[in-house]
Amino acid sequence: MPKATRQKRNGSAQSSPYTSTPSKKSSNPIFKMNTDLGQHVLRNPGVAQAIVDKADLKQSDIVLEVGPGSGNLTVKILEKAKKVIAVELDPRMAAEVTKRVQGKPEAKRLEVLLGDVIKTELPYFD
Repeated sequence: MPKATRQKRNGSAQSSPYTSTPSKKSSNPIFKMNTDLGQHVLRNPGVAQAIVDKADLKQSDIVLEVGPGSGNLTVKILEKAKKVIAVELDPRMAAEVTKRVQGKPEAKRLEVLLGDVIKTELPYFD
């Protein structure tokens, strides 16, 4: 006699985590992420700070950031480095990262290049 399927706590009888429908909580209300391009937003400030700490950045460093997204990591890098060159494919995200530092002293140290990092001619960086 086969096992009877039980209702899960979330009301689903399916046991695979891959068959559930995506929750609305994880969607971004401002941008529809194009995950085919690898777009994922780093939202945890602790992770962003840990990345910057592990990079051991110096005040003289010029940093290349590929795909800055909304700028959560970019802002943390700007606190430590001399300059950040950010290459973004999505014009919406490029505008967002520029807007994050607009009117602040860090804006002079951020250069946003729009385009594919593979096809873009990059300026000097450390």
